[in-house]
Amino acid sequence: MLQVLVNSIVYGSEIAIIAVGIALSYSILRFANFAHIQYAVVGGYATYAGTKLGLPIVAAIAVGAVLVGGLAVLVDALVFSRLRAIAPEGKMIVSWGVALFIRAIIASVFGGSAIIIETSSSTIQVGGAIFTSLDLIVVLATVGFMVLLQLFLYHTRHGSALRALASNYDLAVTRGIPGDRMIRLMWFVTGAYAAIGGSLIALETRLQPNMDLIILLPVFAAVTIGGLSNVFGAVIGAFVLSLAQNVVIAVDFGSLLGGDPWFVPSQFRDYIAVLAMVVVLVLRPASVRPANA
Repeated sequence: MLQVLVNSIVYGSEIAIIAVGIALSYSILRFANFAHIQYAVVGGYATYAGTKLGLPIVAAIAVGAVLVGGLAVLVDALVFSRLRAIAPEGKMIVSWGVALFIRAIIASVFGGSAIIIETSSSTIQVGGAIFTSLDLIVVLATVGFMVLLQLFLYHTRHGSALRALASNYDLAVTRGIPGDRMIRLMWFVTGAYAAIGGSLIALETRLQPNMDLIILLPVFAAVTIGGLSNVFGAVIGAFVLSLAQNVVIAVDFGSLLGGDPWFVPSQFRDYIAVLAMVVVLVLRPASVRPANA
């Protein structure tokens, strides 16, 4: 059981740092941005390109985060800023088109083959659980960035402005908060966090242009569980979902029913994410309504 908990913490950390960006953007602009997932993929490839140019991993991730943050601002300037007045469903559909466009560019530049980012890690054993030093770095990095986001949102003027926009955009603007400028800041922050999350996942697994399809369901399931516009609720949702997935996969259902050992195949993770979203939407439909950041 300890191994299940460790695996859940590691996987939940990878998902959480991406999920907070979706929740933050939704809290202000009120639409689910599918392109956000693709920003995570771009971040992974940017980190890979940085290492090939000779940058250390940490520096490559940092540069990638800045570049993807800038990309998110650019996409907003070219696309989303022109769609402020249309229905959320329309913006959501457009965001999917943006995601497909970015994926096509990545595939044309880097090809369709999987890419491994070379890293070194050692094995650590605590009790009956085994994990790697890279797993530990991923968890610590996520905790650190969540603390930074907390400090930014609740202890800076810009963070307070973003929360005011999330609470009541029109009222905040009439009171002097520069809405457009704060939206650009929001896109930069969410893009950078997506890039960092994508880089961490790439370090743990591998890079491929359709990596967005692998992380799409768990990220949106985490945000749905935590409340679409609840930034730190998305973090809780990520860990709840990760624990549920790992517990279901670890349970020997065959023995429980008195038969031969039988476990849920690991590829059924996505079905668990879908089931979690359905349960939340049925039992707590109010959780997807706009709320404060």
